[in-house]
Amino acid sequence: CNQLTALTVNSIRQNMPEWDYKVVPFKDGFIPTALRHANDLCLVVKSGIILDIKDGDVPSRELLEQYDICVSRDGVFTDNRANKHVYGLIGSKLNEKSMDLSCFCINPKRWVRTPDTDAGVLARVKRLRMPRHMNHKCDPIVAKAISAKVAMDYGMLGEQASVMNYIPVYERGTANGNEMFAYRLEAAIGLTDGMPEMDKQRVESVANKTLERAAKLRKGLAENLPLGVTT
Repeated sequence: CNQLTALTVNSIRQNMPEWDYKVVPFKDGFIPTALRHANDLCLVVKSGIILDIKDGDVPSRELLEQYDICVSRDGVFTDNRANKHVYGLIGSKLNEKSMDLSCFCINPKRWVRTPDTDAGVLARVKRLRMPRHMNHKCDPIVAKAISAKVAMDYGMLGEQASVMNYIPVYERGTANGNEMFAYRLEAAIGLTDGMPEMDKQRVESVANKTLERAAKLRKGLAENLPLGVTT
């Protein structure tokens, strides 16, 4: 559903070459699209998401088989006591109930029928909470309304992420300081072959700027984070 498919495909080929994958056309919704093309447990991602999944990153098959879907909150900080009020301040409607369907695990065997759309579906099925390292993503308050420290704390978490979901920034081709701290945008470097030229230039531009201006600091802080400290 965008021009960033090559980022996802190239990341799979580079980081998980033994994985089986299928690129399918988006139609009607993410859940209907997934159920039309899968007959067993699978990870479903929107084109443009970068994957670097290692052993132990994904919940066990035994656990996933007990749920219809494994999905994460759309708002990164909607369950964060110190920052969840900021969504209202910037006019965002995101809350703890808002789920992100650009990345999820689905178990087709538990679905009796394929819904026509995504609307209202999640309220009727058994859901497992996806760990944030499996959907380290963009969030509207990062660019607009949080401190650089909070952005960097989130960015350090991203250093260990297995799923990097920065589609809006890559499509835009620009990022402010907070976004460079918070998002591992440099992960796209070396993964742009096969993209349309204009989109490739946008992605490479923001990835290279982030590498120059923020990546070394973010990575260094993450590597030196004291044991037992979480962000």
